[in-house]
Amino acid sequence: MRKRIAMLAAAVSTAVLLVLVGATLAFGGPGARLINDDGVWVKAGSLDDGKDLQPQASITLAQAIASARKAVSGSLDQVDLEHYRGRLVYMVDVGDQEVRVDAANGNVVAISPRD
Repeated sequence: MRKRIAMLAAAVSTAVLLVLVGATLAFGGPGARLINDDGVWVKAGSLDDGKDLQPQASITLAQAIASARKAVSGSLDQVDLEHYRGRLVYMVDVGDQEVRVDAANGNVVAISPRD
């Protein structure tokens, strides 16, 4: 009887561990930070609004985030792709700032406090 209980406990522990490892990998690995975006948990730095505009962008999401993080410091939050003053920009939330990065060339075009 003790042997069965020990084997059952080991099986349950292994199953729980596998679920936790799988969830960690599904959300981008151990360093990934999740943010609550309108009631949904998403990986920080993922594109929120403007996915339909992505084919028009000349730079990648990763390049836009790198440009924004060079301009200001802070934790990365959500990213949107939108039109701003006649150009397509990634709006990257970093710390308490919104950094607008030109989606054509990666230049920072505006930095403003977050709403």
